Amino acid sequence: MRQKRRTQATRQKTSRLKWLIAIVIATFVLTIGGLVITKNLFSESASSKDILELKAEAVTVQHWKVSDMQQPLKAVPKTPPGPAAGKKVAYLTFDDGPSIHLKGFLDILEKEKVPSSFFFVGNELQNADKETYKRMIDNGFVIGLHSYTHDAKQLYRKNNPTFIAEMSKERDKFEEISGIRTNLIRAPYGSTYLSQQQVEQTKQNGFRLVDWNIDSNDWRYSTGNSKAVYQNVLSQVNAYASSNEPLVILFHERKNTLDALPRVIKMLRDKGYTFQAYHENETLHENFKKDPNL
Repeated sequence: MRQKRRTQATRQKTSRLKWLIAIVIATFVLTIGGLVITKNLFSESASSKDILELKAEAVTVQHWKVSDMQQPLKAVPKTPPGPAAGKKVAYLTFDDGPSIHLKGFLDILEKEKVPSSFFFVGNELQNADKETYKRMIDNGFVIGLHSYTHDAKQLYRKNNPTFIAEMSKERDKFEEISGIRTNLIRAPYGSTYLSQQQVEQTKQNGFRLVDWNIDSNDWRYSTGNSKAVYQNVLSQVNAYASSNEPLVILFHERKNTLDALPRVIKMLRDKGYTFQAYHENETLHENFKKDPNL
């Protein structure tokens, strides 16, 4: 009987020892496994963070990206926040339309994939139609207002100037004709002629004004003298050679400008510039008043 009891006791000790060893091994395995899993989780977390940062960067780059020559104009963001980061940017702007040359300008700009901004005069709106305006918007162009009469004697006269009234009238008329409402404006002959009261009224009425820092002076040259337009723009662009300051170039819808345009575009590209259209919510505030809120 005693022998039987000793055998049972031995078996119980052996069983307990096996369980203890099993528990120790299991604990060791779980500990090591936990460390590995934790390490992987942290690694994956870091990788996820890196990926999110890269994705965020990609979104930012895409948001600021200027379309290259292979992309359709419609791919250009219609509401860019400002000049593309790290890029030399040129904004081509065209005043005094719509004219008989408008479609010629659009053909060249679309072919070259150059989004641009146009500033139309109210009295000239009948020179284009709703389909043309739709074509412009669909292809990445921006349309702004340039007063109804373009008459400085009325727009800036001392008593009862018509600047705000004309811009408001044109905004409503253009929306009626095209279905497009725009708040982007350019003052004929520049904002230099605006009184401080008119500047404040411009803001109060929800308008966004832009001037320019390069003047092609194309209106000075007779038809057939496209070379003079090109040379004038070239000399001013060269003055910015050591700067990455964005260029806002003033043109008019004239035949000599139309003829010079392909050379101007090539010249700017050769100098490393990309092209954007100036929008009403542009973060770049280019105005002669040096007003960051205008």
